[in-house]
Amino acid sequence: MVLVAGVAVVNISGSGADPPPPAPLPVPALPGLPAVPSPAAPPAAAAPAGPPGALFGAYVQGTGNGADAQMTAVESRERDLGRRLAIDHHFYPWDKEFPTAREEADLQAGRVPLISWNGTLNLGIDLGLQDDLIKERADAVKALPGKVMIRWMWEMDGRRKANDSGHPALYVAAWRHIHDVFAAEGATNVQWVWCPNATAFNNDGNAPAFYPGDEYVDWICADGYNWAPGRSGDQWRSFASIYGSFYDWGMAHGKPLMVGEFGAQERNPGDKAQWLTDAREALKTEFPGIKAVLYFDANKDYDWRVSTSPETLTAFRAMANDPWFTPDPRPLLDAASAAPKVPGVPIPVPPLQFLPQGPPKPPSVPPAPPKTPELPPAPAPG
Repeated sequence: MVLVAGVAVVNISGSGADPPPPAPLPVPALPGLPAVPSPAAPPAAAAPAGPPGALFGAYVQGTGNGADAQMTAVESRERDLGRRLAIDHHFYPWDKEFPTAREEADLQAGRVPLISWNGTLNLGIDLGLQDDLIKERADAVKALPGKVMIRWMWEMDGRRKANDSGHPALYVAAWRHIHDVFAAEGATNVQWVWCPNATAFNNDGNAPAFYPGDEYVDWICADGYNWAPGRSGDQWRSFASIYGSFYDWGMAHGKPLMVGEFGAQERNPGDKAQWLTDAREALKTEFPGIKAVLYFDANKDYDWRVSTSPETLTAFRAMANDPWFTPDPRPLLDAASAAPKVPGVPIPVPPLQFLPQGPPKPPSVPPAPPKTPELPPAPAPG
C-alpha cells in the first residue's frame, strides 16, 4: 500500500474543482508562544519527551505546479482554518533542485518546511555516484535562514520503490551517506525524518529492516490512509487502528513521532468529519508521543481534501484550533540534529556484497606432475 510513491511528486496538479480563492486577506499570525514553564518534577517514565501536543501541518494541493500557486493554496487553506500551519509539506523528485521560493516563503511566514525528497537507485548513492548532486542540495539548504525537515525516500518499504530501494541494507547505507554528506557540508539546520508506511510496522511488515539507526534519525514517521470506500476490498479503518503498530515500535526508540501523511474519503454524510474528530481525540489520548501530524489535503487518486463537505471542513478547523495542536514548537525544533560519533557506522550487511563478482582466479601454485606408473615385475626364469 503506497499512495505517495505515485502521488507525492512536485508536479501534483490540482483538480480545478475548488472555487476561485477569495481576495487576499492578511493571514492570521501564529498563536503566541506560551510562557516557558518553571522547572518541575520530571514526568513519569512512560510519558513522551517534550511538551504535550503535536505540531499541525499539511500538504495543500495547488491549482498549478509553481511555487506561487502552491503558496496561494496554503494561504487560502490557512484562512479557512483561522491559523497558520506550523509545518508546510513540499514534494521534490530526486533530481529537482531545492530549496525554492516556497521554503523561503515558509520561513519568512513562520512555518517549518518539510521537504519530501524522493530517492533514486540506492546503490549509486552508496558508491558515491550522486555526491555532486547531494552536495549542491546540502549547500543550498545550509543557506536557508532557518531550520527545515527532510524526509528522504519516504515509503521505501513499498512495491513502487522496490527497484530503487533494493535490499534494506542498500537503503540504510544510502540514508547514512546522504546524512554524512550534509553534515560534512555544514548543513546542520536539518532535522531528518524517516517515514515508511504505517502498515509496514504490523507483524509481517518490513519497516524496521530499513531503519538507519537512532544516531541518523531525528523523527520517526509513518504514512497511513483510510482507503475505504474508494479502494476495492478495503475496510473503513480508524486512525487509531492504522497507527497503533507504528506507535508501539516508534516509542521504543525515544524519538518524537510524526504522521507524515494521513487522510480519509467521504462515505455516508458526516462519516469523514467524524473520522477526523476521532483522529483528533486519538492523538490526544492514545498517541501523545506523536509530536507532529500532517494531513494530505489533495485530490489525487481519491479525494482526500478537507473541503469535500462543510462538515469535514468544520471538523478539520476544530482540530487545527484545538490547543493540543498549538504547542510550543521550540523544544522540538531547536534540538540539535542526530549525529553518529563516527560517520558511516557499519551496516549489518555490507552493500558491496551485492555487486557482481568476477570469475575465480586460477590457483597460483601449479599442480604436481602425475606420477609415472609402476611397471609390472619381470617373470621369474623357468
